[in-house]
Amino acid sequence: FVGRKQELATLERLYRSDAFQMPVVYGRRRVGKTSLIAEFVKGKPAIFFSARESTAKENLVALSQAIADLRLDGTPVASDTAAPVFANFEEAFTHVFTLAQQQRIVLVIDEFPYLAQSDRSVSSVLQHLIDRHKENSRLFLILCGSSMSFMEHQVLGYKSPLYGRSSFVMNLHPMDYYESAEFYSSYSNEDKIKIYSALGGIPYYNSLIDPSISVEENFIRLFLLPEAILSNEVTLFLAAEVSKVNNANLVLEALGQGARKYSDIATYTKLPASSLVSVLNQLGSLDLISKDYPINAPDNLKKAQYVFRDNMVHFYYKYIYKNISHMGFMNPEKFYDLFIGSDLDTKHIPKQFEGICREFLIRSNKLNRITPPFFKIGRYYYDIPKLKKNGEFDVVTEDQTGFTFYEVKCRNQPMTPAQIEAEIEQVNASPLKAIRYGFISKSGFKKAEYRDDLVLYDLNDLYADELRG
Repeated sequence: FVGRKQELATLERLYRSDAFQMPVVYGRRRVGKTSLIAEFVKGKPAIFFSARESTAKENLVALSQAIADLRLDGTPVASDTAAPVFANFEEAFTHVFTLAQQQRIVLVIDEFPYLAQSDRSVSSVLQHLIDRHKENSRLFLILCGSSMSFMEHQVLGYKSPLYGRSSFVMNLHPMDYYESAEFYSSYSNEDKIKIYSALGGIPYYNSLIDPSISVEENFIRLFLLPEAILSNEVTLFLAAEVSKVNNANLVLEALGQGARKYSDIATYTKLPASSLVSVLNQLGSLDLISKDYPINAPDNLKKAQYVFRDNMVHFYYKYIYKNISHMGFMNPEKFYDLFIGSDLDTKHIPKQFEGICREFLIRSNKLNRITPPFFKIGRYYYDIPKLKKNGEFDVVTEDQTGFTFYEVKCRNQPMTPAQIEAEIEQVNASPLKAIRYGFISKSGFKKAEYRDDLVLYDLNDLYADELRG
């Protein structure tokens, strides 16, 4: 099991309270919810029930079997003998609540939306039993689901019978660059950047990396071979989650080809405004894209940009989707060289490196390694009407003393003092009044005397052991 230390610590802290708890864990598919919970319940008396997209009767049979397989010493067991089936879900859950009066027991209902849709009374039954038994039961009830809208509206929403019953809500997001690198720790730091730029922070995707071959060979194996496991991953995901897949494909293709503003996406897709807004909202709710505003203009709609939040989806729509018709006619290695390799190294990764550096600063900030700590991070937009000049700085943080400017360089040569001074002059010529100047250089810095108001990081800093937390 890799990563998720904070999430495990949170669940353990709730578990140690010994009182009734109902944490809700949800997030998009492949993000690692089930693996996280399976790691948490190791050695604990636990009933792990994974609901099915099936009938209420079949789910009741499966739940009855999971309850029968419970061992109070925490050892896993799977019985070969069919268990007696409870009369209904209320009887089954009542039995578990009663068992938990004597001992701490974990009940996991994985893919809860499937269960609730198979029997619409389940949420009300659980609400009734929670209200009746929460004072005398030590049950640790985990509701888990991949349907984001269902979990947010039908479990956590105000109109849900379960509203107000959850003791903690964990919306599980993809891992950051640092935690993801644990899946491929044997690679160089530069290769780690390359892998993360293409696969992002979804644990399942990262678990597919074969450390015995090169990064490029992994990309070919995962995306381009006839049996490539990620070749249709995005298509299947969208088909399961989005109402109008063709519209979603159009929008993601537009983003993959560089469209960022709403007007540019509308021009590229030619979708009606209502359809475009709908699909943008859907893709945002799935954590695939987000709407990004300048740090100094958080309400300026004209300066808002739509950006990918999922690196693998970005990689797919930038390199695979638009060229997919060529794949059946070409050697996979030649396809990679022609359509991916050079652009990936010279254009895509340097841009993705900016996002990685933001994640590095956020991780450092959370570990109290930045003083004073910042409370905002993003791009800074400026406009100088008299000079008819405007522009943006991609990575800027704001703390109680002001702004810190960061310049990110993903080049193969170290930065020189002259280059640093040139960047500082450019900042000083803008309206941004920086308190400090930060530089993050993939290849480090040439030795020289530097100013006291500089903060310098290289690639080794991004992967330092101190960032493990």
